[in-house]
Amino acid sequence: MSWSNESLKALAESQSSWVVEAEGNCLTISNDEGIDAFVYVGDEQILVETALFPAADVTDIAALNDLILRSHQLLPLTTVCINKIAGEDYYVAFGSLSVDSKDSVVVEEIEVLFTNTGEFLDLYNDYLNKETAA
Repeated sequence: MSWSNESLKALAESQSSWVVEAEGNCLTISNDEGIDAFVYVGDEQILVETALFPAADVTDIAALNDLILRSHQLLPLTTVCINKIAGEDYYVAFGSLSVDSKDSVVVEEIEVLFTNTGEFLDLYNDYLNKETAA
């Protein structure tokens, strides 16, 4: 099966703990813990991402970036990068998979992102301003 936004939306809506909204060519999927994932279906890949925190909230960017690079193997299915969101740098967790992936693999990728988001926030918490860390 090759995925489209419409078919992916139908799959996501079949998950009882997810709330799904279509926004242009992107889906927003929220889990029951309030984490939002943004999903885009491209020609060859599906990209799933969530914003972790603004770079402005980081107390020591060099040390955090070093930790991210040295600990990536702990959560290998999810990668962390820095993206511009509304003109501001954010640390973002993301995963990607083929548009030919099976239903179960797509659901697993989104669930893993939700799980790993909490893990990343716990792991990186010491590098965040305490006033803004939740």
